[in-house]
Amino acid sequence: MEKSLHGEEINQILKELDHPYVSGLSLLGGEPLEHSNQQGLLPLLRKVKEKFPQKNIWCYTGYTFDKDIMEKMYDNWEETPELLSYLDVLVDGEFEEEKKDIKLRFKGSSNQRILDVKKSLQKKKAVLFEF
Repeated sequence: MEKSLHGEEINQILKELDHPYVSGLSLLGGEPLEHSNQQGLLPLLRKVKEKFPQKNIWCYTGYTFDKDIMEKMYDNWEETPELLSYLDVLVDGEFEEEKKDIKLRFKGSSNQRILDVKKSLQKKKAVLFEF
């Protein structure tokens, strides 16, 4: 996604989210936190949080919160702080086939973490999401 979503695409996603049985939006596939993808996703995330502030937004990334996001992206890419402000949960770390475990909830391999983004940003370190 090297460019922003078009208004028509955003409106279609908003329409799909506009049901009480839809609790939120998940960003995955490709790499949502790649710089060009952050630029493309921001218009969508702004609209989703504006129209549905109660719905949660999850993001799955192969990057790690501490080393990749906070040390490299946060201060270097103007989009990263804003994009993170819209996220509720971040599943970080690359999927590793040898650590695959189908019993895990919301992640595919044991090296991945499920993080509470708001708390992690406040403490400036990874804070696990509590279910």
